Amino acid sequence: MKYYPLYKPFLLAGLFIKEQLKEPVALFWIVISPAVTFYLISYARAGGGEVPKGYLDSTSWFYAFVSSSVALFGLAFYIVGRRESGFLRSFVYTWRTKAVFLVGQFFAYSVMSIVYCSAFYVFTRNYFGVMEVAEFLTVLARFYICFLLFSIPSLLLTLIPIGFQNANTLFSILSFLMLALGIVGMNSSHPLFEVIRFLNPMWWANRIILVGVAECLLLVIVVMCFFILSFLTTLRFLRINPVWSRY
Repeated sequence: MKYYPLYKPFLLAGLFIKEQLKEPVALFWIVISPAVTFYLISYARAGGGEVPKGYLDSTSWFYAFVSSSVALFGLAFYIVGRRESGFLRSFVYTWRTKAVFLVGQFFAYSVMSIVYCSAFYVFTRNYFGVMEVAEFLTVLARFYICFLLFSIPSLLLTLIPIGFQNANTLFSILSFLMLALGIVGMNSSHPLFEVIRFLNPMWWANRIILVGVAECLLLVIVVMCFFILSFLTTLRFLRINPVWSRY
């Protein structure tokens, strides 16, 4: 019994991973859709005579978007979905079971984030030449930090008393706004856009992908600290009753 907290989250994470792998629609929207968009933009630029940039310069915003999608529509969205289905109320009602559930959920989507990043790298890297193992591991490390960055607001959003459909709408709006404001303010020097960039996780994720973990060490430390705080906050205040339940 004393090993219960150690193996149970991994067992639960395995079940969640199998659940995700059985949903090809999620793979399409999170990976294939950005990859197709990347090729459409690349071919349009090539047709206009624009010289191709380096791989990370061309894909940094795509990696930032994919990492945000995994955090919002994977980690957070499925917490809300399981709450609204009654799963949490039925099985997650003590501090220990809450911890097992959240750790299992996080482990599962950590693995899925690696799967999505790997798939996107394979789909897009050949456009720039032969794939490199060292480069792939570098991208993977930067991508995972971005996943942790987006997991901070994603976990906190699960504490809001909203239903499944409303959560889908809210997450979609936030994802679009972060990407749109990040791209629009990328080359702007207006003070307003400087404030927006500072508050926009998508912009910071883009910087991590471009610059790297070592150069953004302070940012990485801040992300790790805030992730731990957000995880503990979610563990403490996790809602287990559906919003439609009065009990």
